[in-house]
Amino acid sequence: MTTTFAFALEAFVAILLIVTVGTSMKLERRLAQLRLNEAEMRKTVQDLAAASERAERALDTMRAAIHEADSALADRLSAADRQSQDLSRKMREGSEIVQRISLIVAAGKSMKAEA
Repeated sequence: MTTTFAFALEAFVAILLIVTVGTSMKLERRLAQLRLNEAEMRKTVQDLAAASERAERALDTMRAAIHEADSALADRLSAADRQSQDLSRKMREGSEIVQRISLIVAAGKSMKAEA
C-alpha cells in the first residue's frame, strides 16, 4: 500500500506540475501582451508629447504673428487718423477759400452794377 500511496502521490504531484506549467505559460503570454501594450503606450505617450510641443510652437508662432499684425494695424490706424485730420483741415481751408472767392465775386458784381 505504501507503493500505491507513493505512486498516487507522485501522480498527484505530476498533475500539479502540469497544471503549474500550463498556468505559467498562460501568465507568460499575458505578460508578453502587457509588455507589448506597454511599449505601444509609451510610443503613444511620446507621440502625444511631440504633438503637444509642435502645438505649443505653433501657438508661439501665432502669438508672434498676432503681435506683428496688431502693431501693423496700430501703425496704419495712426496714419489714417493723421490723414483724416489733414483732410479735415484742408476741407476747412478750402471752404474758407470758397467763401472768400464768393465775397470777391459778390463785391465784383456789386461794383459792376454800380458802374
